[in-house]
Amino acid sequence: MAIESRIMEHVRSVLERFDNKYIENGILKKAKVIEDLDNYDRDLMSALLDDRLIHDTYTEKISDVEIFKVNQFIEMFEFKNYWEDSYTRYSNKIGLTSGGKFIDESTDVVLDFPFKDTVLKAGMSKEDVEMQKMLMNSF
Repeated sequence: MAIESRIMEHVRSVLERFDNKYIENGILKKAKVIEDLDNYDRDLMSALLDDRLIHDTYTEKISDVEIFKVNQFIEMFEFKNYWEDSYTRYSNKIGLTSGGKFIDESTDVVLDFPFKDTVLKAGMSKEDVEMQKMLMNSF
């Protein structure tokens, strides 16, 4: 189980007031919350703004008007630690996998070359390459 930040605990406590709409069996329905935030659901927005911590963290006063930073609030849900129970956990990383692990995280990766009798050296000049070819052909 992931450790939740203080703000995430507050968000959960606010969302629990909506019965099973946003939290079911202890699992947060992130997609539903984001969908309702995108649609500026009046009840959800009111509940979030009524919470002092959420209000202070995600609002900004501009010309005597308070603006709720919806995109910044949604980014909190998209943070990879909170997506562990969702198929969208892969949205933060794209790459080759083997056995369910990304190759850069595995120690069992081998770089294979089809021409094993060739010696490759970094920083070789064209003359060095030609010399290497001549040496290899002499065997």
